[in-house]
Formats: sequence, C-alpha cells, structure tokens
Amino acid sequence: MKEIKVYRGRLFTMFDGIPTEILRFIQDSISMVPVIVIGSGASAAYGIAGMGELADYIVQEVNPLEEEKIKWEKFKQLLDEGADLESALHEIDLSDRLEMEIIKKTKKLILSKDVVVREKVALNQIEMPLTKLLRYLNSTASPQLKIITTNYDRLIEYALDDAGIDYDTGFKGSYIQKFNERMNRLSNKAEVLKVHGSLDWYSNSLFEVLSLPDSFQDVESLAPVMVTPGKRKYEHTHDDPFRSLISRVDLLFSKANSILIIGFGFNDRHIQPKLMQKMRDSETPIIIITKSLTPQARAFIKTNENSKILGIEEGSNGSNLVFPNKDDVEISFSIWELGEFIKIFT
Repeated sequence: MKEIKVYRGRLFTMFDGIPTEILRFIQDSISMVPVIVIGSGASAAYGIAGMGELADYIVQEVNPLEEEKIKWEKFKQLLDEGADLESALHEIDLSDRLEMEIIKKTKKLILSKDVVVREKVALNQIEMPLTKLLRYLNSTASPQLKIITTNYDRLIEYALDDAGIDYDTGFKGSYIQKFNERMNRLSNKAEVLKVHGSLDWYSNSLFEVLSLPDSFQDVESLAPVMVTPGKRKYEHTHDDPFRSLISRVDLLFSKANSILIIGFGFNDRHIQPKLMQKMRDSETPIIIITKSLTPQARAFIKTNENSKILGIEEGSNGSNLVFPNKDDVEISFSIWELGEFIKIFT
C-alpha cells in the first residue's frame, strides 16, 4: 500500500514500512546535490568482474616465467586458502613484469564487458539507473556534479553521455587527450575523478599519460594506466594524474554538503581518510547503498555514533537499513537497488 504525503511543498510517495524520517533524510541529502562515490558494486549488475572473478581469471591467464614461479605459487596458495585478491597481492611482492601482466589481463577482462554495456546504451537497449540519477541531479539550480570512483570501467561516462551531461575527466583534447591537472571546475560540467585509472588511459615512451580510443589497446609502446591491488599500489599514485586526482578528492570531501556512496566496499586508503573524517562530522548526511555492506563499511557506520549516516543493503525480503546509533531495520522494498532508491525523490 502507498500513501501520498506532502513534504516541503511537494508530493512524494511513502511506502508502508519505511519510516517517514528516513524518507525525509534521503530527500534532504539528495537535494544538497551530494558528492557521489561509486565502487565496483555499482558495475557488478552489468557483468563487470569483481575481485573474486578477477582473481580466478588472473590465475588462469597469467603465465609466470621460470624465475617467477615460486612467488606465483605462493600467491595462488594464498587465494586457495581464502585470501582476497588485494590481500594476496599485498602479501607477495611479485615482479614488475608479473604486475604488468596482471594489469593487462585485468584490462582485457573488464574491457570485454564494458564495451557490451556501451553498445547497449548507444542502441537504446538499456537505460542505467545511474543515468536517471545524474539527469535528476543535473536538473537542480546549481548541479556541479562531482563523481569519484575506484572503477576502471566507463559506465559513469556512458551514463553521463546518455543523460546529455558534459563532463571532465581531467584530460584535454579530442583524439589525443593529455592529462591537465587543472580540471574545468568553473563550468557546469560534471567532474569524474577516476582515482585508480581507466580502461582508456595509457602511458607512452615519454611517460606521458594519455586518454585514447580502445583501438590503441594493442600498441606495444603504450602501457595501460590502471592501479591494481598490490604492494606497489600506493607508490604508483605519487605522480600525476593520481596525485592531482586524490588531492582533488580530499578537497571535495572536505566541502561536501552530503555524500552518496554506491557499491563501495571501504577497502581503499586513497579516498578513505577524508571520507572517514566526514563520517565523524555529524552535520554531513551520508548515504551508503549496496547489495551487501562489507564488514569494513558496517564498522564505519557503527563506530560513528554521532554521525548522520544511513546504510542500505539487501535484506531477506527487501532492504536492511543500518544506522550508527540503533538496531538495523528491515523494510519490504528493495531500495538498496539504485533504480528503486531514486523513486523516493524523483
């Protein structure tokens, strides 16, 4: 059963079982045009590989040299014993060659799914819920969309294109795009900050980082620019484009009026320090929506008792609402799915 309620002069739908204060919290948070954080969980519904599938693929596809086999077997053993991909790669110091092989295989697997989504969007076979969300936010008086992601795929860019929204990823040019740390922040363009790189980023022989079409993927003199899990993960981010992007992310978090986190597992130290600081700021509303809150995400919520944080994950018959200062609440609507979530305020 649905009831029509009036809130701040407009009608919205209230679903039985969802507390009124939760609906108001969501609507207020969205009205502030939140900084959006997007993790791998947001891409999983489109077949983009998560860490588990990626680990299996890497083990099958990467072939170590004879002198690399001892460490490679230790790496595989860790995975067999239940370690996740990031933990295993942190534990074993693989060679530079193996690291590059992992990057190339990671790119190959994700790209194969990414281009399928692009085709479906281009042919109007699907409209992503993210498209609807971004279109709605961009219709506000002063949108200034800021989107932060750890994903390599381009689903965010496809959603923005589909919504007809101009955006800036930090690269300037048309056919050969070069990184420019001075992103176009004065216009109404959306900012997309890809703190771990992208499928279409490459490094050339001069160590310039370029954004190029997918047809360049087999050019031997170009190396993919993607930060993968491992001991060197944080070393690779000391230079541009990552240094400028992470600095920009810190600034956006410090200024955010609200934050919307979609499918992010809270496993990344690049964007978490400022985010954690914001979570301790009781005046900043934060919403986390995902299929399943990771232990780290749940701990972040529960250990910030004075903060305005709402976690939304899949429940046994709908959604499970997670709060920092009271018990979880089960509701019978699947608002952990982005498509259902946006019905609350659109």
